[in-house]
Amino acid sequence: MHATTLEALKELALDCARSAGELSLRRMNQPFTVEYKTSASDLVTAVDKEVEKHVIDAILRQYPEHGILGEERTFTGDPGEYDTLWVIDPIDGTTNFVHQQINFAVSIAVYHKGEGLIGVVYDPSRDEMFHAVKGQGAYLNGQRLRLEKTVSLEEALLCTSVFWNKQAEQMGIDLIVKKLAGKVRGMRLLGSAALEMAYVAAGRLDGYVSLSLNAWDFGAGRILVEEAGGKVTTMDGKPLPFDRKSSVMACNTTFYEELQHYIQSEQDADPS
Repeated sequence: MHATTLEALKELALDCARSAGELSLRRMNQPFTVEYKTSASDLVTAVDKEVEKHVIDAILRQYPEHGILGEERTFTGDPGEYDTLWVIDPIDGTTNFVHQQINFAVSIAVYHKGEGLIGVVYDPSRDEMFHAVKGQGAYLNGQRLRLEKTVSLEEALLCTSVFWNKQAEQMGIDLIVKKLAGKVRGMRLLGSAALEMAYVAAGRLDGYVSLSLNAWDFGAGRILVEEAGGKVTTMDGKPLPFDRKSSVMACNTTFYEELQHYIQSEQDADPS
């Protein structure tokens, strides 16, 4: 894609993320409804839907020929029919938004024919804007992010969402990650995949693992980590899809093989 087009896409993604974040902060201090999706731990608010519509309207005003894959399904078209696809999570970490009013983020990614071009994750509560452009690096508030530190598995600070995942429990993955927690330096649970992957890109976390994420959860974070010099795959080492659910392993490349080998060996050793 032409450089001027990439720049225009980046600027629109940044503008949308910032305005969406500001909107979420304004609405956070006003009464809003909270609904259950699949369970009491899977929430959606009226703010999620309003913010997603705000972002989609802004995108389609400038690029009516583009498709949208968003968590709240505000876009009525078939995402598979579009060469250029915006992958959006208006509030990643809705439970945190409702309870803590921190540790949530706006996540916006642009993919063209399956290739990740732009990734933006904005944390409005801290005014931290993470962004990346294919081939141009990753940035936090304009400062370049580079994963240059050498990390071993035992030195790593990891993050996961596995512990409350029913599928992980059924497969025994939660037990493997619990054992992993005893092998690494520490384990964190923030409750926002987009923010957690942005933290991997920034070196605040060394790795992130999850069994089952939607495309909008990791769409932007994947680009951030890769452009910062990290590696992102499925938990079994396969290429990550861009438009469907997947397990995710994102980390500093210096211990990727060690982490992947540990998870795989534990799975192979599980008699179930």
